[in-house]
Amino acid sequence: MARKNVPGGNELRVVTPSLSEPLPRPVSEGRHKPLWRQPYVLVVAGAALGALAGALFPTVAVDLKPLGDAFISLIKMTIAPLIFLVVVTGIAQVGDMRAVGRIGLKAFAYFEIVTTLCLLFSFVVVRWVQPGAGVAHATAQQAETVARYAESHVGSLSVYIQHMIPDSFVGAFASGDVLQVLVLALLCGIGLLLLREKAAPLRSGLERVTELVFSVVHVVVALAPIGAFGAMAFTVAKFGVATLYALGVLVGTAWAMMAFFIFVVLGTICRLAGIRLMDLLRLLRTELLVVLGTSSSETAIPGMMEKLPKAGVGRAVAGLVIPSGYSFNLDGVALTLPLSTIFVAQVYGIELTAAQQLSLFVVMMFTSKGAAGVTGGAFAALAATVVAAGLPAEGLALLLGIDRFMSLARAITNTIGNAVAAIVVAKWDGEFNKEDWTRSSLQIQAAK
Repeated sequence: MARKNVPGGNELRVVTPSLSEPLPRPVSEGRHKPLWRQPYVLVVAGAALGALAGALFPTVAVDLKPLGDAFISLIKMTIAPLIFLVVVTGIAQVGDMRAVGRIGLKAFAYFEIVTTLCLLFSFVVVRWVQPGAGVAHATAQQAETVARYAESHVGSLSVYIQHMIPDSFVGAFASGDVLQVLVLALLCGIGLLLLREKAAPLRSGLERVTELVFSVVHVVVALAPIGAFGAMAFTVAKFGVATLYALGVLVGTAWAMMAFFIFVVLGTICRLAGIRLMDLLRLLRTELLVVLGTSSSETAIPGMMEKLPKAGVGRAVAGLVIPSGYSFNLDGVALTLPLSTIFVAQVYGIELTAAQQLSLFVVMMFTSKGAAGVTGGAFAALAATVVAAGLPAEGLALLLGIDRFMSLARAITNTIGNAVAAIVVAKWDGEFNKEDWTRSSLQIQAAK
C-alpha cells in the first residue's frame, strides 16, 4: 500500500494494489529451469518409482501409503484458507453485488448444461455397451460391507442443504468442507462490499495474507513427488500390477468415455471459447499429474486458483467458479453415475422403463452435486443414487474393488472440467484477458 500526492493539494490518499495484478512470481519458477528440475517431471519420476517399488517390494510398499495421505492432508490444509481469501478479495475487487450475482448465475447455468450433457452421454454409452450383462451377483459378505457404508454415508437432500451452512465461523475451516467455506466467503465478501471505503485497509490486509498462503502452497507442492511416490507404491502393492491395465469392461468403458468427453466435448467448448484445450492441459500439467498420482481432484485447487488468474481468467471469476465447481460441476461423477447405476441394474437383470430412467435422471441431477473431491467420495453419491432408484444396494459391493481406478479418471475429468468452466464463464462475463493467455502459453512452450 503506497501513499500518493493528490495534484493541486497537500492531501494524501491511500492507493490499494489491484487484485488484477498477478501475485509475485516465485524465484523457483524461472523459465530456464533444467528439465530434470521441472515440477511435472519430478512428479512423473516419483509416480514411476512408486509403481516400480510397489511391483518389486509389495510388502514394504504397501506401508508407504502414509506418504500419499500426508501430502493430500497438507494440500487440504491450505484449501480452506485459500478459497476463503480468494473469494472474499475477488468479490471485493468486483465491487458490485449485481456483478457477483451475474457471475454466479452464469456459472450455475454452465454447470447445469454440462452436467445434463454428461448424464445423457453416459446413459447412451451404458445402454450400448451393457457392461453388467452376465456378471455374478455380490456375495453376502460384500453386501453386508456395502450396507454399512451406505448407512453411514447416504443422506437426504434436506440434510445436504443444511450441511452447506457451517455451525460456526471457525467450524467451516475446522471441517475443511469446501462448500461451507465458500458460503462463509460469499457472506464475508458481501460484507466487505457493504462496508465500502471503510473496507480498504481490511481488503489490503487480506491481499497480503493471500500472498502468504500462496507461498505456503508453493512449499507444500514441492513435496508432490514424494506424495505421488507413496500413493502409487501403495496402489500397485495392494492391487497388483495386472490390475493397472486389466480392470475389466466397466473401468475400460469409463476411461474411454471420460477421455472422449475431455478431448472432444471439452475440446470443442474450449475452441468455442477461443482457446486450445492442449494449452490448458500444458498450463495445469503439474496439477494434473499430482491428481493422477494421488487420485484426488482437490489437490489441484491451489494451483488452479493461482495459475488461471495469471493466465487471463478474472480473479473474481476464478474465485467463485472453481470452489463452487467442486460441488456443482463434477463432470467425472456425472459421467460415471449412470454407468455404474445401470451396471447394477444389468447385473440383476432389472430392465428399467422409460419413466424409471427419467426419474433416475432427475435423481442424478441432485446426487451428482456435492460429492467430495477426495478418493472414494463419489461412491457415496453412487450409493445415494442406487438407494433412491430402488435398485439392490448389495450390487454396489461389486464396484468397491474397482472404485479406486474409477476415481482416477473421475478426478482428472473433474479437474479439467472445472478449469474449462472458469475460462468459459470468464469469457462469457468479459473477464478474460486473451493477451495474458497467449503470453502464458508462449512462456510454457519456451520453458520446454
